[in-house]
Amino acid sequence: MSAYIRDSARTAADVLNGRHYLLHELDVDRLQQARQAVDLLGLLDTSQPSPFTLDHVAAVAAYVGRDLAEILGNAYLPGVSPAADAPDNI
Repeated sequence: MSAYIRDSARTAADVLNGRHYLLHELDVDRLQQARQAVDLLGLLDTSQPSPFTLDHVAAVAAYVGRDLAEILGNAYLPGVSPAADAPDNI
């Protein structure tokens, strides 16, 4: 956690009046799957021999990174159509 967030003096009104983004239900599921993948990587015991190499870990990290970028790209503000910023494909 960053020091900015930890030492923040935000009030309840600041939180309620702040900018909030919406995610589609499917993107929330993808976030949960990404968290589970990272949790599994955290359980790997590096002191024991394992069939998993750094290439395996890097592949999972790249997958999670691409997924997170796409999920954040799909987030939208309430009251603004998610397709409002999309270019016309005519």
